Amino acid sequence: MNTKINSGYEHFNNLSGEYGAKALAPIKEHFPELAEFIMGNAYGDIFQRTTIGSDWKEIAIISSLITMGQFEQLGVHYVMALRVGMTVDQIKGILLHLLPCVGAPRIISAFNVLLATLEEVR
Repeated sequence: MNTKINSGYEHFNNLSGEYGAKALAPIKEHFPELAEFIMGNAYGDIFQRTTIGSDWKEIAIISSLITMGQFEQLGVHYVMALRVGMTVDQIKGILLHLLPCVGAPRIISAFNVLLATLEEVR
């Protein structure tokens, strides 16, 4: 495995812990090429750049996922946001700020993912 992929796995594990490992496991098992692409390119490169802080990265990703209606990865990024120092109230603030742009149904779905994620990591 190349250096970026190994570095990506390490960075991902540091950010997401057991929650992320559990979410990534089926991809690693059934579609390892996808896992390697994500780990090498996203977490082994883009996520390790220092142009913006880790909290800003998570704000951007959480906002993008909600805007696209892609709720499956939100839990992992909520965990990452918390692990880089964001609070639950700040995450709820992101949801509230997105409400006029994306509508209540998406924000309700995103909030339900937040509640389920918090329950799982407690």
